[in-house]
Amino acid sequence: MHKSLKAIVITAIIIFHGLAASVLVQAQPSGGDEVKRILSKMTVEEKVGQIMLGFFEGASLSPELKARIVNNNLGGVILYSSAGNIESNEQVARLVEDIQKTAVASNKNPLFISIDQEGGRVARLTDGATVFPGNMALGATGDEELARKSAAITARELRALGINLNFAPSVDVNSNPANPIIGVRSFGSSPEDVARLGSAMLDGYRAAGVIATAKHFPGHGDTNIDSHVGLPVVLHNIGHLNRVELLPFQAMIKAGVPAVMTAHVVLPAIDDSGVPATLSPKAMNMLRERMGFEGIIFTDSMSMGAIVNNYGMEEAAIRAFLAGADVLLFGADSGHVSQEQDVIYKALLRAVQAGRISEERLNQSVRRILKAKAEYGILDNPYPNNNYQAVLAAPHHLTVAEEIAGASLTLVKNNNLLNLDTTKPVPIIWPQEYEAELALLLAECPFLKPAIISLKPDGDTINKICETLSKEEVVLVGTYDIDRNPEWAKLVQALGADKVIALAMRSPYDLLKIPEVGAYIACYSDRPVTMKALGKLLKGELEPRGYLPVELTGLYLRGWGLTKTFTR
Repeated sequence: MHKSLKAIVITAIIIFHGLAASVLVQAQPSGGDEVKRILSKMTVEEKVGQIMLGFFEGASLSPELKARIVNNNLGGVILYSSAGNIESNEQVARLVEDIQKTAVASNKNPLFISIDQEGGRVARLTDGATVFPGNMALGATGDEELARKSAAITARELRALGINLNFAPSVDVNSNPANPIIGVRSFGSSPEDVARLGSAMLDGYRAAGVIATAKHFPGHGDTNIDSHVGLPVVLHNIGHLNRVELLPFQAMIKAGVPAVMTAHVVLPAIDDSGVPATLSPKAMNMLRERMGFEGIIFTDSMSMGAIVNNYGMEEAAIRAFLAGADVLLFGADSGHVSQEQDVIYKALLRAVQAGRISEERLNQSVRRILKAKAEYGILDNPYPNNNYQAVLAAPHHLTVAEEIAGASLTLVKNNNLLNLDTTKPVPIIWPQEYEAELALLLAECPFLKPAIISLKPDGDTINKICETLSKEEVVLVGTYDIDRNPEWAKLVQALGADKVIALAMRSPYDLLKIPEVGAYIACYSDRPVTMKALGKLLKGELEPRGYLPVELTGLYLRGWGLTKTFTR
């Protein structure tokens, strides 16, 4: 059998029958001798390059990126659609191949090619790839096997393009309804469920040979500030942290997670000096010594607001490495350019040459990096698969994504409004910022009559639309994070909440702001597979099966969900 065909067959068996991860591309033995050999031949300059992983601009190998690879032995890159790195599967495969061939041709180490492909809200590969509804949708299913399958499929598609490192899954426990950055990226508010589903996803990633990353240590789930713009503080005592935030990370470590990403979050119970975990030797020591983690510690992006607004980037990079991080990540954050990485590289090199960073400390991290690259086959074969076009968005992959979407939709409340008469127009109000997503729903439900308004409608707009729809018995309203768009709560009240079917396209916590609605469906995602499943539910072709993975305090407990919509 042709090698690529054999890989397809075996991987399919793993995905759909849950066989042991070792059958196909499970991490290989550590290759200690090879790691020692490579490390012994590396210069200090090359070692410093290995501890950096950064974004770059453009869809092809630029002279600047080539110089970082050839001159600095750059450890890795991260792909962003916002940086122009992702245009098509063909272009990504060509880009990755050019990057790795450049490294190999110049006798440098093949790179980590990384991405944030969580599913749901955070997915860099969309067109021509299988995009899953995301973690909270999986939490609503409670199904470990679906979590495992989704990760295995995601990993298989990534690896086909030569992407060997995914900054996923998030194992943050989302216990704060006002969390502006985690939310539906979490599996839910139960530490045990987050640990269980996160560990299942780890199995899937490992089976398909992609490095999985547990993030954001020690926990970003109970914050009300986005660390991209500010510095969050979590005030829980150590007992609470052990029971909630740290529990999923401990489970992932026990399951053998190869990488952990730190959070730019201050936790005084761990370190009372006021520094975020990324810069905290105490937090890093807890991860290494108390929790027993031996893999790679990645920082979250060092160009996020929590860092740059409080610490200089050069000094923060040195401090993060001295605290215990192995790889410093530089993402495509607003206002930053990749050339900043060249300045930081020189600052790190000076710190080593001056003795502030010892070469032994540097060797510790480079050894971990090389070990992971050896275990996951990056040193031997860092290139895209020849058959990547047959792997990406394969029909059986889409089937699993649709299964998850259908199983996740949660009917939280229904005062007999969901017996829609599909023979006549049914009004639906939708934010214009998400018209493309609505189009997917309209394709499934042509009986819906849309009214498009802004996420920030003024009073006149609300009054006009309510007057227009005043005689309607039922009105559907698509909501997107009402906590940050409170005008939509005013809209629902003005319409007459008891005749509204609210479709929460992201946060299930929207119901806390509109508890009087007549019916409420938590969707957790607006990805195409979810919109298709939602359309089927509205037509009565699909019964809701999901359960709330979070508590809606004062209204519904975690685990609540109606499983019958109506009887025709």
